[in-house]
Amino acid sequence: MASSKISAIFFFVLYVVLFYFVLTMQNQLAMLLMAAGMLLEACEGIYCNFFKH
Repeated sequence: MASSKISAIFFFVLYVVLFYFVLTMQNQLAMLLMAAGMLLEACEGIYCNFFKH
């Protein structure tokens, strides 16, 4: 859930890097990156829904 163009580009680049790590069989790093990306997206969603007016 990207609320701005900057965050949409950030998450796009993050998941491209994640896809690269999966393709190169660096699965532990890919899982860590995926968990961090999901947490950041959840935090952004909470911020946009509860604190941004």
